[in-house]
Amino acid sequence: MEEKRIKERKDGSFSFQKAWEVVFPFLLYYLVFNTAFIILAFACQAGMEYLGEGFRQFMTAYETTVSGVAGGLCSMIGILPLLPMLKKELRMRTAGIPGTDAVQVRIIELTKTVIFAVAISLGMNAFLALTGFAASSQTYQEVAEHQYGVVFSIGLFLYGLVSPLAEEVVFRGIIYNRLRRLFGPVIGIVASALFFGAFHGNLVQGVYGAVMGIFMAYLYERSGKFFIPVLFHAAANLAVYTAAHLQTVQAALFTPWGCAVLLAVAVVCVFLEEKRKDN
Repeated sequence: MEEKRIKERKDGSFSFQKAWEVVFPFLLYYLVFNTAFIILAFACQAGMEYLGEGFRQFMTAYETTVSGVAGGLCSMIGILPLLPMLKKELRMRTAGIPGTDAVQVRIIELTKTVIFAVAISLGMNAFLALTGFAASSQTYQEVAEHQYGVVFSIGLFLYGLVSPLAEEVVFRGIIYNRLRRLFGPVIGIVASALFFGAFHGNLVQGVYGAVMGIFMAYLYERSGKFFIPVLFHAAANLAVYTAAHLQTVQAALFTPWGCAVLLAVAVVCVFLEEKRKDN
C-alpha cells in the first residue's frame, strides 16, 4: 500500500493532497502564532489597565522591544505543534545517508557557512540599497524601523536565534523537505524560497528572502544537515542586524566596491561548495 501511494505521487496524481501537505504546516503555524499573539496583546492591555501607571509607562517606552519579544515568543509557540512533523521529515531526510548528524559537521563547513551567510546577506542588502530598491518601499521602511528599534541585545537574541530557528523549522525543515520528497530537489529549492519570500509580506524583503531561501535550501540539500540552514540564517540575520547599528560598517560596505567584494566572496563560497561535492 505504501509503495502504491509513493508511485501515485511520483506519477503526478493527488495534486490537491500534495498542495495541502505542503501548505498545511504553514497554515497551522500562522494560526497558532496569531492566536498566541492576540492572547498576549489582550494580556498586555489588561496589564496596562490593572497594574498601574508604572507598567503603562514601561510598555510605552519599550513598545517596539515588547512587540519584538512577543513576536519571538509567539514564533516559538507557533512551531510547537509542528515539531512532530519536523521530527518525521528529518528522519525521512537522513534515512540511510551517512554523515548527516549535526555532531559530525566539520569546523571548516561551519566556517564556510558563516562566511557565505555574512557575505551574501550584506552583499544583497548593499545591492538593494545602492539600486534604490529598498528605499522605494514604504512598507519595508516601516518594518525595518520596527525591527531595528528593538533594544540591541534583545534583538541579537531574537534575530540571531529565535527567528532563524522558528522559520527554518517551518520553511526548510518541513516545507522544503515535503516539496523535495513530492516534486524533487530543484522544485523544492525554488518553491520553498518563493514561499519564504512571500511570507515576509513586502516586495523588498520578499526578493531578499527568496534569494536567501534559495541558498539556505541549496546548502541543506548539499549537506543533508538541518543545522546548516539554521546556522546560515542566524549568521545572516546577525550580520545585517549588527551592520544596521554600525554606521561605519555601512559606510565601508554599502558602496559599489563593497557590494562587489561581498557578492564575489559569496560566489567563491558556492564554487568551493560545488568543488567539494564534485571531488
